[in-house]
Amino acid sequence: MRNFLFFTLLLGGLFSIIITNFVSLEENYELLLDNSGPYIGAEFPKQLGFTGNGIKIGVIDTGINLNHPDFFNQDKISRFLKGYDFVDNDAIPQDTNGHGTQVTGIIAADGQLKGIAPMVEIFSYRVSSNGESVPSDLIIKAINQAVEDRVDIINISLGVNMTHNKIDNAVNNAIKHGIVVVAAAGNNGPDKSTIGSPARNPNAITVGATYNNRDSSMVSTLEVDEIQFQVLPMLGTDIISDPISTEIIFAKYSRENDFKDIDVKGKIVLAERGGETPDEIVFFSDKEIFASKNGAKGLIVYNNQPGIFFGELIHEYVSEDYYPTIPTVSMTREEGLELKGIIETEISGTLNVFNHPDFIATFSSRGPVSPFYQNQI
Repeated sequence: MRNFLFFTLLLGGLFSIIITNFVSLEENYELLLDNSGPYIGAEFPKQLGFTGNGIKIGVIDTGINLNHPDFFNQDKISRFLKGYDFVDNDAIPQDTNGHGTQVTGIIAADGQLKGIAPMVEIFSYRVSSNGESVPSDLIIKAINQAVEDRVDIINISLGVNMTHNKIDNAVNNAIKHGIVVVAAAGNNGPDKSTIGSPARNPNAITVGATYNNRDSSMVSTLEVDEIQFQVLPMLGTDIISDPISTEIIFAKYSRENDFKDIDVKGKIVLAERGGETPDEIVFFSDKEIFASKNGAKGLIVYNNQPGIFFGELIHEYVSEDYYPTIPTVSMTREEGLELKGIIETEISGTLNVFNHPDFIATFSSRGPVSPFYQNQI
């Protein structure tokens, strides 16, 4: 059975772990190893002489670019020792997608790009050709092959969106053989219960993603009656100097006429996404404009369908002189309706928007698909 995957860039090592989101090769991207390495403390073991020398790491992914110069030593000898292509059933795991090469480079590059452990011995196992899907049996075969090859570490930057006992059993077998198994939590956040196998296995080291660049580390929080709600800052929202603590009031869809009979001055507005009918278009920028125009201090927009969404105040249809003036965040429909019920008793809440690189990235999966989970980071 073919299961859709989630992919992240993940490094598993004896001393450090780094993670960043998967980036499509069709887009411009940049690997921020100069930021990430020091951020996770990788420079300290390097100063002590720990560079991965003598460590065998097996990367289960889309393969490796066997001709990439960063995977050759100073004597022009490839540091790729062994591997297998479970897609084409041969011993040459040539990467045709790029994701596996990126992952291996973050771990082991020793050239123009310096990996976290540049002296490790590379074992590569190709289980996917496109970086999007893979049969679960190939993951199992690759894990078992890595055990047979006696690697020290297995890096699995992929997984399935379910509990898969056979994958978990293969991971447990590797660990019984003294192998450290590191698995990516996934990119299905911020919804809960989104970590599947192998990352949900409590015996593996499961790694989520945090921000390592302050330019992209804006987060938002909302607390109401000692309950923490998950909110995401919309594109165009700026950080605020101090948290906003005030009453929250419901304003339907935050359109101009929705404010006729209510007083939102100095308050936080809660509104539903969209309009009263499916064909009514109410831009997030319009919701923000009318809430701000009526004196609101902040705006929370909950989804009109299940799940979370990433809203944009700045878009192609907004006027060039528009600039958001109040913090605006998005929320799931489920939590939005819960909050709507709570505020019927005129209760206050605290909204904050700020930079914090240690917060979990919004795309990072959180919470296992089953109740067994071990937080190791």
